[in-house]
This record gives sequence, C-alpha cells and structure tokens, in this order.
Amino acid sequence: MLYHNVQVMAHLLRVIDAASVAAASVAALFWYSAQDDAISWQAIAVFCGSMVVYFMLVAERLHTYFARRTEDIAHELLVLCEVLLYATGLACATAEIVGHGLPALGYLSALAAATIVLLGSRLAMRFTLRRLRRRGDDYRVWLIVGHNDRAADLAETILANPHFGIRIDEVVDLADRGDAPSTQTPRFAHNRLAAVKCRVLHGTDAIREIVATRVIDEVVITLPMRSCYDKIREIVDICSEAGISVKLRPEVLEAPRFCTEVSHVGSIPMVTYFSGPSNYRLLVVKRIIDVIGASAGLLILSPLLVGIAIAVKLASPGSIFFIQKRAGLHGRHFQMVKFRSMVRDAPLIRAEISGLNERDGTAFKIRNDARITPTGRWMRKYRMDELPQLWNVLIGDMSLVGPRPFPVDEVSGYEWWHRRRLTMPPGMTCFWQLADDPSMPFQQWMELDMYYIDRWSLWLDLKLIALTFATVARGRGW
Repeated sequence: MLYHNVQVMAHLLRVIDAASVAAASVAALFWYSAQDDAISWQAIAVFCGSMVVYFMLVAERLHTYFARRTEDIAHELLVLCEVLLYATGLACATAEIVGHGLPALGYLSALAAATIVLLGSRLAMRFTLRRLRRRGDDYRVWLIVGHNDRAADLAETILANPHFGIRIDEVVDLADRGDAPSTQTPRFAHNRLAAVKCRVLHGTDAIREIVATRVIDEVVITLPMRSCYDKIREIVDICSEAGISVKLRPEVLEAPRFCTEVSHVGSIPMVTYFSGPSNYRLLVVKRIIDVIGASAGLLILSPLLVGIAIAVKLASPGSIFFIQKRAGLHGRHFQMVKFRSMVRDAPLIRAEISGLNERDGTAFKIRNDARITPTGRWMRKYRMDELPQLWNVLIGDMSLVGPRPFPVDEVSGYEWWHRRRLTMPPGMTCFWQLADDPSMPFQQWMELDMYYIDRWSLWLDLKLIALTFATVARGRGW
C-alpha cells in the first residue's frame, strides 16, 4: 500500500506542477500585456489552458512522475525542463491555430516565468524534504535479504546519503538457501557498515515473522537469483500477502559495463541488458547533429569537393570515388565512400605487398605506399579523401564522431573484446584521429574506442569535432 500511496503523491505533484506552470505563464503574460495592448485575452486563455493539458500529457508519456527519493536532483530538473519545453511548444502551436496568437516575446516571457517557478518550487521542495529526512522525519524502513557485496554496496549508498530518508532495519540471509551463507559478509564488519545489524535466518518463515512484528516498508532482495530462485519466490509471496512492496535488482545475469532496461513485449515484461549509451533522447540529439553537420558540410564544401573530384580524375585513370564494404553498427555492412587516393588496381595489388604492413593487429597501413597517387598523397595528408563520408553520415550509415569503420575482412580478425566497438555507429573522427599517431599500436587504438563508448556524451562529441579541425590542419595524415 505504501508503494501505491507514493505513486498517488507523485501523480498529484504532476497536477500541482501543471497548475503552477500555468499560473506563472498567466502572470508573465499579464505583465507583458501591460506593455502591449494588442495582446488577445483569448489567446492567453488558450495558451495557458492548453499548457496545463499538454504538460500533464507529456509528463505521462515520458513517465516523469514517480517516487524520486533516491534520484539525482539534477536529472530530475533536466527531465522537468524537457517536459515544459515540449508542453510550451505544443501550447504555442495551439494558441496560433485556435486563438489569435501571441507575440514571440510573450511566449518567451511565459516560458521563462514557468521555468523559474517550476524549477524553483521543485528545488525548494527537494531541499526541504532532504532536510526533514536528515533530521529523521519522512523515513522508510528497509529489510535487506542477502549477505553479499550487492547488499554491502546498497547499505553503503544508503548510509552515505542520509537525505534518502531510508533506515536499514536489518540485513538477513537464509541458512537453508543451499550455498552456505556466512554469518556476515566481511565488508559489514568495517567502517560505518559495522553498525548495520546482520544475522542468518532459518527459513523464510522467519521473514514472515519479521514483517508481521516490525515496521517494514519495503523488502530489498539481493540474493543470487540463480541459486535462490525458489527462496526469492517464497519471499515475494510473503510480502505480497502482507502488502509490502519488494525491490529486486534485475540481475538474472550480471555483466560488466552492461546497462539494464525494463520493457514489454506486448504485456510481457522483459529485462534488457545492453552496453553503450543509454540515454535515447541524447542519442536522438546526436543524430540531429549528424544530419545538420553533414548537410552543412556537403553544402559549404561543395566547391572544394568538385575541385578534388576533378583533380582525382585528372591524376590517374579510374573512378573518382573509392567505395568499400565496411562494418557498421553491430556488424551491419555498408558501402563507405572516399575519394580515390590510389591507383585503380590498388585492391588487387594489396596481397602482393601484405608483408610491408606497418600496423599490428588487423589494420593494414603503409606510410610510403607505392599505390598512392600524388593527388592522393596530398588528400591523405589533410584527410581530404574522407570528406565524401559526410554522405554516409547523412544517410545514417555513419556518425560524425565514433569508432572508425573497418573493412569487413579486417573485422573478422578482431579479438573478441574488440567487437564491443561495433555497439556505436562508426564515425569520421574519434580519439585515434586526435592522437595524430598513425603508428599507434592496434591494441591502444581499440582501448581508445572503448574509452569513447564508455564515456560518451554530447559534449564529448562536440569537443572531438572541434579538436579534429586542429588535427587536420597539422597535415600529418598518411
């Protein structure tokens, strides 16, 4: 019942936020109307009324309102700003279509006022609640089942964040769960965890007695799923009968660097484990940046591209472009486009000069490759041969930033851990290009790609794009 009450309060907060956003918008537009008598009151009513409706609908669609006791404040504020921005945009469109519309500055003033009120009230509420919880009010009592590192991590996090308002009643384990639990995980005997009460119970009936005789708001299970499935099922049944909510880490299989997501196939809940970036909205922004950047690049650089194409055609017989099958996202094949920098029969000659390769691993590179034409050598020096890949970026085969795509035959020679670089779309530039060291060991190259995947952000992409220009200007490509 506590869980449902928390959800009710969260959804009530959505109504309060929507009302405060509308009130702030009305106040801002009243102030603006004093400066501009031509403002339509009908448009104000339509704008503010529709903002309330859209705010609640968007918040519901994005699943914004749920218990955030243990959530990061910055993330919560960012999500609220996203909801407000969408709602304001839809309300503006409605006011323009249904009402007589408002001046652009009127919309901006309403948005600014709504943002200040929404974020200000949320910050005030969160800081007040945190202060109350640190003082010992508004707390929740947890019973943790399982003596292991997962339980220790959880307990340490709770004790290090008193503003969560969570009290650990006890950490218990089961003596009959089949894999001989210790009376206490070593980590519980040190530092602040030493104050946490730990013991081993004889059967799940003891848990029934605990929840029947003590104040327990939630039971958190950290037992290993594989060896304790039956016991976990019994504990869930006990809590279900008692009306106590259960938290269970989705760890059917644990794997390093994997994220989890709960989704549905029809009405069937599924836990998905995946690696790589997990913020889909930011990935959408990344794709938008790719499209805008590639479109602008092709448009602005079109005179240069035409000039290079003519130079390639005049330098040696053959096609202007070199098109090669490369491995993209999760190994998908695509045709990568480059300006041709070698003689026409270069792929056929490669087998004859394979012994001259100056790269370790599966990559093939020769500094003074006799197959390169004079024009091609200049293009490679400043990486001009890569510019047609803006087309690959535009159509979605590549990204502006990401691990460089390898030829399909070279990918087949990857070590197993190298495969993870295929979990991000391939890019025109990444850390390897910025290192400006073509002789870098192959393993170090792969590690740089993994570093990018594990630490990806929009800011990192923009930073790498900016630094790439400086790298290209040095003219050290080969």
